[in-house]
Amino acid sequence: MKENRSVNRVLDVLELISQHKEGLTLGQIYRMLDIPKATAYDFLQTLYKADAVYYKDPRLKNYVIGSKMFAIGSVYTKNSNLIEAASFELNTFADEYGKTAFISKKTDEKIVYIYKYQSPNSLIITPEEIGTTLPIDDDSPIGTCFRIFSLDSDNTLDEKEKEFFQNGYVLSDKKQGRISVIAIPVKNFENRVTGVISVSDLFEKPESEEVIKNFLKLGQKVSKKLGYLGE
Repeated sequence: MKENRSVNRVLDVLELISQHKEGLTLGQIYRMLDIPKATAYDFLQTLYKADAVYYKDPRLKNYVIGSKMFAIGSVYTKNSNLIEAASFELNTFADEYGKTAFISKKTDEKIVYIYKYQSPNSLIITPEEIGTTLPIDDDSPIGTCFRIFSLDSDNTLDEKEKEFFQNGYVLSDKKQGRISVIAIPVKNFENRVTGVISVSDLFEKPESEEVIKNFLKLGQKVSKKLGYLGE
């Protein structure tokens, strides 16, 4: 099927703007995307009239994401099968162990947080919010989880990655800062990694076997809800 170039460019404009919380001007946008100034202007004016973008500062005319895009994104969070299947169990787990929970999806070029729940008992405040993106080759526990569990075997992995692959989860270590993260892949009826669930906490000591075991069970339960029948 032939792709529509204009639609792709509009999506590129929106994605670029979404990555800059202080907004971008027309000049910055057309130069960063290497598209004609007139084309960028037409896109932005159409998006502005539809409330998909607006000026954060009318004097600077710096564009940020508008209410239309927020409304569309909110609909996704209500309709997502992954969020529906995982959120209740994830929230319960986070409350029991005092953690912050996330659900992440992978797009063509990015990893994006689509759900977040912070337990009142959590000892940390994490900066990541819904919509936060990571590079697809990010070496964080979440990025590593997407990468290694999307493979059919562990033949191309190093020793540490092979251990993660065989255990069924990715665990952060002290080298990655003071935040402890457990990341587990969620698979669907196509036997494909459709997302990653993760929990974060202050790194005080290695995660207990009980926490890891129960989180693995949670991940398996979510995968089963999405139709995964096992290898």
